[in-house]
Amino acid sequence: MFKLKQDIVLLFLFVCLLSCSSNPKSFIDPKKNVFISKPEVTFNIKTLPKQINVFYFNSSTDNQNISLFMQGITDNYYYYKKSIGYVPELNFIDLSNNIDCIKNINLSRDAFSVGFFLNRDSSQLDSNCYQGFQDTKGLVVSNTKIIGLNNERFRTFNFNRKLDIKNLLSIAKSDGNLRAVIIDDPSTKDKELFEEIWRNMDGEVISSVRSENELGSQKLLSEILLLGQSKTRSRKLSRIIGLEINNKLRRREDIDSIFLSTSLANARSLKPALEYNFADNLSVYLIPSWEEEGHLRNKELDLENVIITEMPFLLNTNITFQKTVQVDRSRNYAIGYDTFELVLLLNSTSKSNFNYFGLTGLITNEYPLIQKKSLSAKVIKGELKYLNYAD
Repeated sequence: MFKLKQDIVLLFLFVCLLSCSSNPKSFIDPKKNVFISKPEVTFNIKTLPKQINVFYFNSSTDNQNISLFMQGITDNYYYYKKSIGYVPELNFIDLSNNIDCIKNINLSRDAFSVGFFLNRDSSQLDSNCYQGFQDTKGLVVSNTKIIGLNNERFRTFNFNRKLDIKNLLSIAKSDGNLRAVIIDDPSTKDKELFEEIWRNMDGEVISSVRSENELGSQKLLSEILLLGQSKTRSRKLSRIIGLEINNKLRRREDIDSIFLSTSLANARSLKPALEYNFADNLSVYLIPSWEEEGHLRNKELDLENVIITEMPFLLNTNITFQKTVQVDRSRNYAIGYDTFELVLLLNSTSKSNFNYFGLTGLITNEYPLIQKKSLSAKVIKGELKYLNYAD
């Protein structure tokens, strides 16, 4: 009888835990949960590639991003060199040099190739050098749809913003906020993409505007919230009745959420302006610009109650396995670091499902797809309270 009661109690606790884990409002205690961790895999050095060739396309505009990507790869390379003694030959090959790019490199038949194609697809890299890239097996890392790659031995790791936008809007929908105003800025220019995705999710776009600068946020929000119309109505009524009216401004009531796709600096200006313009009870969702490497502060008082979707590396999460990293946190560094991790995993369990918490987010391999999901957090009393990846 005692055992039966014990089983019932355990079952009840299990159900409670299960329901809590699926609750979209539940926060994760960062002291008890790890958002960035190494895969739980014991690597066999004999099965890992002895040569890794990283192909990229250099340009004046991409130079800094490529450098950070390479640094991420290199730092993870040295982590595994120190931890398991894995020391492959690591080559960085500039595809923009065309035929001469692999002139002095002896490509091994069992080499593994990584193609980092930023803002371009592989069809734009048609050259003898690119052919050398395709002669091996490997991984294509890109923020665009890959066209022109006809090699079944290659996998694709895509990190475009569209996936993060979908994640953010899914949270808004689960919150029951369906009537939205969308605000982007010159660093993102993606309000049309937001509109398309939101409408496909049965959301309603009440207004969609571009914030040109931080200084104009007060006027912009006043126009969006129709505060000017409230003033106009008051003046008209005052003229009709011949008396001065003590008017209390009220914002429009047909919106329940604001989607921000802006730089962090712009968002810090827009959120207080919302509160000033009587919209402090609206839900605000932010996906920061990827063109400006802004960084979240330890105290984000200007972003109070905002829900942010971002790579965990940029959400001030702790990295317990490599405390020696002194790099300025950036997206391309995180992408490079996770890319090296994928090289090892794909050469150990390439056709098996796996997932791990990378610098870029929750990475899952469901053959033949590799997918990434960013983390979300809500600012409460200036501090980031992390939401579960399942939210």
